Amino acid sequence: MLTAIAIVAAIPLLLTGALWAGQERLIFLPDPRPLIAPEGWRREVLRTDDGLELGFLVAPGRQGMPVVLHFHGNGGNAGDRSGLGTVLNTAGHGVVLAEYRGYGGNPGRPGEEAFARDAQAMLAWTRQRFPGAPTVLWGESLGTGVVTRLAEGRSDIAAVVLESPFTSVADLARETYPFLPTGLLLRHPFESLSRMPRIAAPVLVVASEADRITPAAHARRMAEAARDGRLVMLPGPAHPAVLNGGTGEGLRAALEFLRGATPR
Repeated sequence: MLTAIAIVAAIPLLLTGALWAGQERLIFLPDPRPLIAPEGWRREVLRTDDGLELGFLVAPGRQGMPVVLHFHGNGGNAGDRSGLGTVLNTAGHGVVLAEYRGYGGNPGRPGEEAFARDAQAMLAWTRQRFPGAPTVLWGESLGTGVVTRLAEGRSDIAAVVLESPFTSVADLARETYPFLPTGLLLRHPFESLSRMPRIAAPVLVVASEADRITPAAHARRMAEAARDGRLVMLPGPAHPAVLNGGTGEGLRAALEFLRGATPR
């Protein structure tokens, strides 16, 4: 009996230790395949402020159209998002499919602070490559945490798209492990909700009603917290929502939203 009680009592401690030690493997699922530029795309390289050379993908657009700087989620790599990128490019937008350290054959280790550095470098490169073009930030799933941090407090972003967002990784962890002190354990909280009121640009939130990865309630809270927020909820469980929803409604809403970011 005492042995059984000891085992039961030890389970929370074991889970706590596993979450502390292995959280990077839960949050980040880097795909190390080197990026190969599909037809119509170019692989470019930039250097971050801490000296890493990161490869990423670029497709030029029509003169005067907004450029979309896209940050993908925690799995795969930027090349897997070339389908969405090609749709945006066909609509006339220049598209930069950002890539993180540790992904797509890039050096370095993933992390929230590291991704923030990568995002700053990607934005600076985009500004230099597309001077004068309105800049749209598009984040997908984990990338929404990158985008909200990048857009916070800036007046030079034309629009923001948050696809299948979460309020924070800390909130997701708390909902998944309500019996653990996840707020004290997380090294990568990716807090997004509190940043929303300080994003000056209009924000489109696209999510799925039955998403089991980033629940719909998170998307609603994000849209409500924005200064100028719009919410499109799609039926079904698709994650990410825009291309996987099946109805095309998410893509139509995004393209219409981007038209609003185009100078008249």
